[in-house]
Amino acid sequence: MPVVRDTIHDILKIFQANLESALNGLQTLPQDAARDNVIIGNIAFAETPGNRSPSINDRLVLTVIKIEEEFTLKNQPAHRRNPVNGNLEYINPPAVLNLYVLLTANNNAYDKALLFLSRSIGYLQHQRVFTEENSVPVSGLGITRFNFNINLYSPSFEQINHIWGVLGGKQLPSVIYKLQLVSIQYEDEPQAGDEIRTIILGETIY
Repeated sequence: MPVVRDTIHDILKIFQANLESALNGLQTLPQDAARDNVIIGNIAFAETPGNRSPSINDRLVLTVIKIEEEFTLKNQPAHRRNPVNGNLEYINPPAVLNLYVLLTANNNAYDKALLFLSRSIGYLQHQRVFTEENSVPVSGLGITRFNFNINLYSPSFEQINHIWGVLGGKQLPSVIYKLQLVSIQYEDEPQAGDEIRTIILGETIY
């Protein structure tokens, strides 16, 4: 049966784990060490009453606010050479995506929120490429190999106002990062085909 791996979720888990490790490693945070400082959640629910698990209160919250296709890698070949038998196989090329992730310091104390943000920005300015070789191990992932870049994204005041308007809450200390080149593929059974060796034109041009 074809398999679609939870690539977006796995990439966010990798991002979360590395950011959590970095924040804890820089300096002891004024936080309960028994719980995570960084979580994946929808910051739009920050002011919604009711209990949520896990809680997004007093934490650095990672929220995906936009997903776009990387158009420079859109026209990839729809075939590959089987390394075992040498036959040509036709496959659907992967969708290469960019994720825009909002990092929101949803802390009760404003100075603590700024502390979370400044340390996160400092770490991500240093660690801008994530691979399976330079990342902290994360269990339970559907992917074993990955390589994505991360860059700071600076929207205008108008765009910031629109983002928080869509999220439906008051603006909190936050920053946006663009995670580039996240690849997703529907791993169907490849279809074998013969290689095109000769092209015969039946039309005569005068």
